Amino acid sequence: MVTASFEYKGTKFEGISEGGIRTSIICPSLDFMFDFGFINPDKIHIGKILLSHAHLDHSCGIPYYVSQRSLRKLPIPKIYVPKALEPKLSQILKLYSEIEDFEYECELIGLSYGDRVELKPGYFFKPLQSFHRVPSQGYTVYETKRKLRKEFSSLGSEEIRKSKENGIDPTEEISSPLVSFSGDSKIEYVLENEDVRKSKILFMECTYYCDKRDVSRAREWGHTHFDEIIEHASSFENEAIVLIHPSKRYSYRELNDLLRKKVPNILKDRISLFLPPKA
Repeated sequence: MVTASFEYKGTKFEGISEGGIRTSIICPSLDFMFDFGFINPDKIHIGKILLSHAHLDHSCGIPYYVSQRSLRKLPIPKIYVPKALEPKLSQILKLYSEIEDFEYECELIGLSYGDRVELKPGYFFKPLQSFHRVPSQGYTVYETKRKLRKEFSSLGSEEIRKSKENGIDPTEEISSPLVSFSGDSKIEYVLENEDVRKSKILFMECTYYCDKRDVSRAREWGHTHFDEIIEHASSFENEAIVLIHPSKRYSYRELNDLLRKKVPNILKDRISLFLPPKA
């Protein structure tokens, strides 16, 4: 399977995203993937899935993923989902386990908006409200660093050491949004979430690009139209914006042509399409 890739300042992503067909975007260095709507056995080793919603083009690979990891005796994976999906998805996985007559092992974790989940040292993520037709959420991954608190900045090393010995932490955590993923959502996902707008990297659903489907039709189905991104171009503070989930009504050539012709100057050097090479 030919997949797309994207790299920004050393953080690499790979995968594929086609509206109504399949979406999965993998970050190997942080051992997670956004959604799993296509089956690629080479990616079974990735240990965490951050699921945005349960439409099959975003979720159909999950039973296979859990089955394969159990069969290969890999560590139990963690699958993070919107809170409302947890009981139903648990039932689905239980039924597949019975059908296969094979015990599935996974940790299915329902999250509410704003819950903080540690990803690995120096990184955590939060689910944020998205705006689709079914229960859904986007995700923002944060980088963290420890910084000396302001009140300790004038103290010498000996005084700081004594503070530590007395159980006082002279440092504080500083976090910044690294990457956000919208899943399927209306543009309100960006407009109403400051951390999404400020993420260095934004994977943004954009299903429609011209009058083949207008803005009202996009909004009716819980999607974003490129004309809305143009309208709100000044709201995007991201260093890199990667558009995903294009409708199959467009050829890759059409998508490239439409992006080139319509993108405003304020976004031109920051926006790209998540398409396979030579698309």
